[in-house]
Amino acid sequence: MIIREVKKSDYKDLMQLYNGFVDSNRYSKHDNDSFEKVIKSNNNFIYVAEDNGKLIGFVSFSVRLVICYPKPIAELDELYVSPSFRRKSVGKMLINKVLSKTKELGCHRSFIESHYKHEAAHKFYINLGFTNYGYHFIKDL
Repeated sequence: MIIREVKKSDYKDLMQLYNGFVDSNRYSKHDNDSFEKVIKSNNNFIYVAEDNGKLIGFVSFSVRLVICYPKPIAELDELYVSPSFRRKSVGKMLINKVLSKTKELGCHRSFIESHYKHEAAHKFYINLGFTNYGYHFIKDL
């Protein structure tokens, strides 16, 4: 198994993983996403886990400056591992890749947002050394 940067040619397989991530076929239609903008951005990153030539997971994160910190921060935007590969350290390897890259980029802190109902994910993040610091709120525009 390898963890690597996503390639443009991974689009179709990555979108299939996204369908599992959001529990919808929403990403079966091409161009219903920001994939190309993300991979061209200097502030957004996607890594994939590949096993025997098949994508089995992904993580995306963004890096940005905020007023209250002297260095950039990183926010893990999405993390997904195919159900048959869970509890095999794939998620941990993806997170470690993110942490390695954010350190390389000089980030001050890394944040993760998680839906309140994903209790197993919360335990996973805590086991990796993250702490629960508050809530995220959302408003559609």
